[in-house]
Amino acid sequence: MGAIANDEMITAKDGQQHSWKSIKLLIATLIVSTLGDGFCGVMMAVALPNISETYHVSIATANWVTVGYAIVAATAVMTAATVLARIGLKKLFFWSRVLLIVSSLIGLFSLNFPMMLTSRLIQAVGSGLMFPTINTVIIRVVPAKISGRVVSLNSAIIGLGIAVAPLLSGVFLTYVSLTSMYVVPLAVGIISILMGAKFMFDVEPRKQHPIDVLSTVLSFVGLAALMMGFSELTHRPLFAVPMLIVGVAVLAWFTVRQFHVDVPLLDLHPMKHLYVSIGVLMYMAGAMGQQAVLLLLPLYLERACDYTPFVAGCFLLIMTLFYSGSVIVGGKTVDRSGMWPVVSSGFLLMVIGLFATFFAAPTKIAWLVVLIGSVVVVGDALINVPDKDVVLEALPDNTVPDTSAIFSTGNQIAGSIGSALFVGVLSADVLRQTAEGVNRHAAYANGFQHSILIAAIFEVVMLLFSVWYSRELVKHDRAKINQPA
Repeated sequence: MGAIANDEMITAKDGQQHSWKSIKLLIATLIVSTLGDGFCGVMMAVALPNISETYHVSIATANWVTVGYAIVAATAVMTAATVLARIGLKKLFFWSRVLLIVSSLIGLFSLNFPMMLTSRLIQAVGSGLMFPTINTVIIRVVPAKISGRVVSLNSAIIGLGIAVAPLLSGVFLTYVSLTSMYVVPLAVGIISILMGAKFMFDVEPRKQHPIDVLSTVLSFVGLAALMMGFSELTHRPLFAVPMLIVGVAVLAWFTVRQFHVDVPLLDLHPMKHLYVSIGVLMYMAGAMGQQAVLLLLPLYLERACDYTPFVAGCFLLIMTLFYSGSVIVGGKTVDRSGMWPVVSSGFLLMVIGLFATFFAAPTKIAWLVVLIGSVVVVGDALINVPDKDVVLEALPDNTVPDTSAIFSTGNQIAGSIGSALFVGVLSADVLRQTAEGVNRHAAYANGFQHSILIAAIFEVVMLLFSVWYSRELVKHDRAKINQPA
């Protein structure tokens, strides 16, 4: 970003001109908020055992602080493009940070599990509104020749938040209290809202787009039912299967509705193009593989290997620093040579890492399992930015906000599916095996293996898809993807 002079005027895609300095300050403000949102996304990763014991709920129930967050965030993501058009970036940013501050205060003083869950749901609204917005802003105001690097910088900062979250949460959990970890998002919320007051500006004209309330309800209900089904699939299949059917049916209704309303909650027209839909699917697949490791590993370390939340957080910090570094490499690579073969290489690393984690888990050698798990998150880093940037840069400008929202929604849905499915499988295995007389340490190790194996098999399928997809983009020379009127 330093190659452009601070006083050089940059023409945004809406025709407005801004100095490069003002754009950098705008992006810096958004990135600070992204750091807080990245922290919020995984701050509970090492806290599930403590939540389970403190509030006397099962691991699967405790996991709703993660699943519920992902469901609400996904719903908020869908509204982000419409809200951005209606109220502009300045107001959207302000109110999202207000929600972050209020939710953090509620969480800080939580007295029971419902209160903590409420704080997470409010937190998810603020974060969900901002997840796709920053990518939209980058594509609109940053020169195309460096947009991949800026998108990758944003992803790296999210990765840093993901890296720091388990460590800081572990420190607070081990040495202070369960709720004290909310101090971090509270501080980030206050800092970012002060920066926004000085450096934030609108990047597009206002449009009076209505928000489709029915679509909002359908998305929330459908995702909630789907996640309940995945969460209980191996523990209570007679309950889970009907919930999955209801969830799929409601989401199908939601999808059809988006093509028949004048102003859809989430414009899915870009998904009619095969390259876009498969690009989003691969993005989601990478997120699920990463989720399998980042969510399950703390449970394995704390319950199978008897480490404290602080030590588990230190191990996760190592892994996610690998992610943050690798995502920068992915951004530079896609700017230079496109997505082939970097994306397929990412899936290959994920497959190798997941199968190796499966075989290493019974050893309970923590450093070895963490080192192998790092291969998985590096793989996701090589999928994340190249896949998304190629699609966003190829699309017409008027479709970028909704396509960015589709990617962010997909990421949240993938996270909630991964969380509900993988933690649900592990929790069911632990309950069943401990009831059969297996000791807790072995039960957690076995449940961890089972969930990792499911993730590995899924990523093999996506590896094959990625090779075909990347080669097709090369064949078409990353041609502009035109949308039907």
